[in-house]
Amino acid sequence: MKKIGFLLASILLLPFIALSQTNMAMSNSVADDVVHGNYDPVLYSASQVVNHPDSILLGIVDKISEDSLQSYLEHLETFYNRNTGSDTISNSSGIGAARRWIYRKFQSFGQQNENRLLVSYLDFDKDVCGMGHHKNVLAVLPGADTSQHEILLVEGHYDTRCEGACDTSCYTPGMDDNGSGTVLVMELARVMSRYTFDRTIVFAATTGEDQGLHGAKALANYLFMENISILAVFNNDVVGGIICGQTSSPPSCPGLNDIDSTNVRIFSYSPYNDSSSVSPHKQLARYVKLHQEERINPLLSTPMNINIILSEDRIGRSGDHIPFRARGYTALRFCSQNEHGDGSGTPPDRQHTTTDILGVDTSVPPDGIIDSFFVDMPYLRRNTISNGVNLGFLAISPPPPEPDYEGLPDGIKIYITGADTVYNHYRVGIRSSGSGSLYFDTVLTFVNTHELEIHGLVQGKSYFFTVMNVENNVESIFPDDYKIQSLDIRDSKKDQGIHMNQNFPNPGAGQTEIIIEITDPGFYQAQASILVKDMCGRTVDLIPVELSEKNVTVGLNAKNTMQGIFSYSLVVDGKIIQTRKMVLL
Repeated sequence: MKKIGFLLASILLLPFIALSQTNMAMSNSVADDVVHGNYDPVLYSASQVVNHPDSILLGIVDKISEDSLQSYLEHLETFYNRNTGSDTISNSSGIGAARRWIYRKFQSFGQQNENRLLVSYLDFDKDVCGMGHHKNVLAVLPGADTSQHEILLVEGHYDTRCEGACDTSCYTPGMDDNGSGTVLVMELARVMSRYTFDRTIVFAATTGEDQGLHGAKALANYLFMENISILAVFNNDVVGGIICGQTSSPPSCPGLNDIDSTNVRIFSYSPYNDSSSVSPHKQLARYVKLHQEERINPLLSTPMNINIILSEDRIGRSGDHIPFRARGYTALRFCSQNEHGDGSGTPPDRQHTTTDILGVDTSVPPDGIIDSFFVDMPYLRRNTISNGVNLGFLAISPPPPEPDYEGLPDGIKIYITGADTVYNHYRVGIRSSGSGSLYFDTVLTFVNTHELEIHGLVQGKSYFFTVMNVENNVESIFPDDYKIQSLDIRDSKKDQGIHMNQNFPNPGAGQTEIIIEITDPGFYQAQASILVKDMCGRTVDLIPVELSEKNVTVGLNAKNTMQGIFSYSLVVDGKIIQTRKMVLL
């Protein structure tokens, strides 16, 4: 058996990130040890361990409470101004009072669950709106398996602003931006701390987002410098509103006052902003969508649709997932389908204004009770459930597989090898170029076999394959796609008079050779070439070939810039006859 495929690695050129935040430190050394993986899991073991996937799924769906979410929002609103540079001394108003209240709530959730939730600040110094010292609020739920070195992080920024970025005296309720994301994280900490997960989960309320993502940068920088691995980052920002604004940033909603309570956008990075390019961030979004459709929606009275967005964020906008992605962590952003503004504070839109309130009292005469909500509690609850279930599944999931691939006449065979053979349960997500490639066309399940055969591929299309290990009915995080061109992908020869063999050596370093076999003399003297493309479809070389004898050897000298995975096609008289893959080192 000759293996003709290779797993594609997503090559991401990371920009240098200046450490503008300084003196970063966690206030709770015990929580810090847990994040580093230096702890005894027995110390945090629940007296009654609940860790079955069905219990986690059903428990999160049942326990996430609209009433809890609303009560947290109502209390957040009392702090009047949560600007990053606002008062830190008062016990009733300002950013300091808000973060201390979040800290205490995290502590109370831990006390309700055998003190298994460790609360800490992440302190850092940075001049923001005249304030030099800032605090993210973290709650750490220790994992039961310290060999699972990757943590999971869910975040939402708790700071807010009105029209002026550094106005510390205006009324800034910030109920949707981003009270909604803040209380989502708090409610997850409350509910999920009763369960036992293999991996550690960190619930984070970050600050300084509205002035430049400063709290997220500090947290990402700290974890990166401490060499702490993260399996996934879920950022939640503007996740409770269902009403469209007049200036909502694209890609967004159709127009003022449009209502959508059944869709949510997930933004994540993709190289070259191309739906067909390999991206672990898009794979994470697909993980969320798969479980929303298969596991969560059947339990909801109102199903939710996950819309995977091609871009990393709204046009001209950014969010707290981006500093983590820039540090090499896999990250995405949940965001309402309908957003009430573009952040400019332009009326009649509410975002970044004093009118970003919970709702209004429409009773005549007014009775003091909100009866028309701008933050929709059932919608916010469903977004909270989606976060929680997917975090929970990732926290108990097996590692992703490392399969091998072989072309077939009308498809592909996937070989499960090594340690991955213990699972005996695998799923394969398939995307095709004609579908836009943002989500799977189909997902196939295989049990009690380590050779997964897929047939019926359409010639002329590119296909992407994602293979998942499955344990206790929970999928591993999706590894990078394997991509093939379905035109003559097989390894066996086709009786068409000409055949291009796999290059040798493969992988090749410096030079590799391609042998073309001709059985039909009619191909002699035809115009031929080898077309080499990178994984983004860009031509990197075109090598003329003289078809003058039965066996033609074509040498390829790899340039210094030609390193990675490439496709190479035999082109005869302007027609692609055959396409293969090669690795150049």
